[in-house]
Amino acid sequence: MGKRLLQGLTLPLGVVLLWWAATEAALVNTTILPGPGEVFLAVADLVGDGRLWGHLDISLRRVIGGFALALLFGLPVGLAVGYCSRVREFLAPFLHFLRQIPPIAWIPVFILWLGIDEMSKLAVIAYAAFFPVFLNTAAGVGSISQGYLQMGRMLDFKWVESFRHIIWPAALPSIVAGLRLGMGNSWRALVVAEMIAASNGLGFLIVDSRQRVDTPEMYAGILVIGTVGLILDYLLVGLEARLLVWQDR
Repeated sequence: MGKRLLQGLTLPLGVVLLWWAATEAALVNTTILPGPGEVFLAVADLVGDGRLWGHLDISLRRVIGGFALALLFGLPVGLAVGYCSRVREFLAPFLHFLRQIPPIAWIPVFILWLGIDEMSKLAVIAYAAFFPVFLNTAAGVGSISQGYLQMGRMLDFKWVESFRHIIWPAALPSIVAGLRLGMGNSWRALVVAEMIAASNGLGFLIVDSRQRVDTPEMYAGILVIGTVGLILDYLLVGLEARLLVWQDR
């Protein structure tokens, strides 16, 4: 574990070292790219005056709410499309059309429909997370061996029993992969939404810092976003390990 952690930190530490050397040697304009020391001090200031926790709390509430909406719609639609060919033929063309439209393109539309408050941001996040969840769920269900389903029919499984004992366990690895991708999309869409239409949150913090020409704070916001996104991904990796513990056996 310690060796893997050290290997994982080698590249980030190397980048920080090169960054520090470039700013110390005046190879870059520190107004545009301040040194790592200034950025870390900006993080400390944000923590000290409590602004970071306020922005982070709001952003996390938004991303969790939008991600929950994506699961609410993405899981059942993915299960239906993967399991039933008629549903797939009916829904798949329209959903694949929508998938080509990036979430940022919907922000003005959602603001017109839902206003500039929280619902428009939740809609952007849910839209961004929906497709990875839906596609991976449908792929997981669609790839289940017909032999397993036939065995369930031979055992007189009702649909609920077939779902519980065959469909859900077989599709779960693909579903969990979709959750990780969906969470990553949620986090990125959240930051874009907050940069365009928000008065708080981590995305707003970055835009506000740029407008005030406080570049250390701007980079501090970027650093926090990357760190929190990494933590969220690791939490889902832990969930994956618990849900799929049978795979190692």
